[in-house]
Amino acid sequence: MTAAITAKRFFPLAFAALVVLGIFTTSASGRAEGVQFISGNARVVQGNEATVTVAVQPAGARCSLAVRYKGGAKQPGLPAVAAAGSRATWTWQVPRKAKPGPARVTASCAGAGRATTRVTVIGQIIPPKITVVKTGWSVRVYKYGGSGVSYGVILANESKKQDALDVRVLVNFVMADNRLIGSASASVGDIAAGTQHALGGELNFPGGAPIDRIEVVIKIARSGPATHTKPGLSAQRILPSVFEPEWCGSVEGEVQNDSAGRTLERFALSTVVFDAAGNIIGGGMGFGGASLPPSARVFFKISTGMRPIAFNKAASVLVSVVPTYAKTG
Repeated sequence: MTAAITAKRFFPLAFAALVVLGIFTTSASGRAEGVQFISGNARVVQGNEATVTVAVQPAGARCSLAVRYKGGAKQPGLPAVAAAGSRATWTWQVPRKAKPGPARVTASCAGAGRATTRVTVIGQIIPPKITVVKTGWSVRVYKYGGSGVSYGVILANESKKQDALDVRVLVNFVMADNRLIGSASASVGDIAAGTQHALGGELNFPGGAPIDRIEVVIKIARSGPATHTKPGLSAQRILPSVFEPEWCGSVEGEVQNDSAGRTLERFALSTVVFDAAGNIIGGGMGFGGASLPPSARVFFKISTGMRPIAFNKAASVLVSVVPTYAKTG
């Protein structure tokens, strides 16, 4: 769940496809010698196995099968079989690149005739694809030496049906000569389908930090069905540092357990901070833990990453939360 708010300054594809089996409607070729499709896949996903069975009279006839996919491609390697017990069965793997749509399946049996039916090839669900929407950073030179960088990245899951799980993000800080001056890595447990995720953090340097741009490398370990219930976020605000009020100190707010029947055990938080023009000027991350029953709320505070951000430039934030629920049963 990601929530955007306007800051108030307080001195505060692995997809397991379901294959539907059904009885075909036989389309005989005009000969009445007894070849008839009696069972098999009505629909099959690209890359999955398909099976068809025909009933044949006379029994023992030698039968062959031809499969032609939409666009004209043919299924290779289908063997001829004998109709033992008046039945002939074939199983094959539909190519991953077979065009989605109707495929023509024809069984031909010596001395018995032929029959034709159709199998619908279904395209696989598009796996998650994470894109970088926006990046930004702030650099602060410390009086005692060295500098700190607060950075923020907004990531978008382009898939509408698959969550991106166990996402690893590498953020490289690039100088004007295209050399790296530093790198930071982070893990995101779940970027929900069709959503944006705010990722922020902090990096310290012993000297200056002449950053010209940020580059982002993303690796998705796995995917899963889209989740529709995430914790809610409210009452978010940007607060100055108690000791250095000219700099940001924290992003605070409330997490609500919006699940109807699960207990929220802990959660990971991340945020990006915007200026008045909508540019990212930094970000941070944090964690929370509470045995939170449905409809209850808990306070959160993100302080990591805030120190390099000038408080007078901070105008709004985007906060994201990744929950972990208690196991049931």
